[in-house]
Amino acid sequence: MKIVTTNEALMRFVPHSIKPVAEESPLFDKISAHLQLAEDWVLNTFMPEATFNRIASYTDTNPLLHNVGQLIVADALCRAIPSLDLVLTPNGFGVVGTQTVAAASKQRVDRLIGSMRDLRDEAIENMLALLPGAHAWASSPFAQFFGATLFPNIDLVTLMGIDTGRWEKYLELRQEVLVIEESLAEDYLSHEQLKVLRKHHLEGTLDDDTRRVVNAVRSEIVRVLKTNTFNATRMRDVVNFIRYREASFPEWHASNTAKLFSPPKFENKKNAKGYWF
Repeated sequence: MKIVTTNEALMRFVPHSIKPVAEESPLFDKISAHLQLAEDWVLNTFMPEATFNRIASYTDTNPLLHNVGQLIVADALCRAIPSLDLVLTPNGFGVVGTQTVAAASKQRVDRLIGSMRDLRDEAIENMLALLPGAHAWASSPFAQFFGATLFPNIDLVTLMGIDTGRWEKYLELRQEVLVIEESLAEDYLSHEQLKVLRKHHLEGTLDDDTRRVVNAVRSEIVRVLKTNTFNATRMRDVVNFIRYREASFPEWHASNTAKLFSPPKFENKKNAKGYWF
């Protein structure tokens, strides 16, 4: 492990905890296997090792390091909490108890796991917002994955009015978003222009014109996800905005999609055998 490496580092991310007495094992020792699994998950899901190692070298006050640490701890606790009050005895599993602290009910344990999952998702959202500026991330396959849609972060789920289990729901909705975006690219935006918009949105480098288009398209996608209906008028308005701003959208104007909105003009000629009215 490279980020949460001591009990002191762990406890910075654990609310409402009691300091262990001399004869008790620290929480770090009890959940070290879960911390390793959580760290491996972060590496396999969000960033290359080069980025992770650079983040691990940051000072404790760095916001990206803080959010990665919070993510690791929250995910590890989601995994570990169900077994923290259990011990293996020669006769099977037993519940750990003391004279002063009562065992928590299943409902409270479930709520705690839920709150850790929410904390994990908040850390994911904050981390993904910061990762585009991190060492070696923007050129990695992870950046390609999150930048493959106009929703590179789990705020998509919040826009859908969902506030629990956001990471899992994001992965589910992302597949639907990919289909919708490809359809919009084919009929309105062009694949070339959409690719550029995705890149600038991921990197946070949109200008006023491109930001206006991205916001309008994102809003339409959310509406489609919610209602399963499509507003063609809104997308034609977006295209009209793009048509009159060639400098801001050169990829669209050079695309085959642009030709759909600029049909050839027919002119009457005196020597023609027929006339177009």
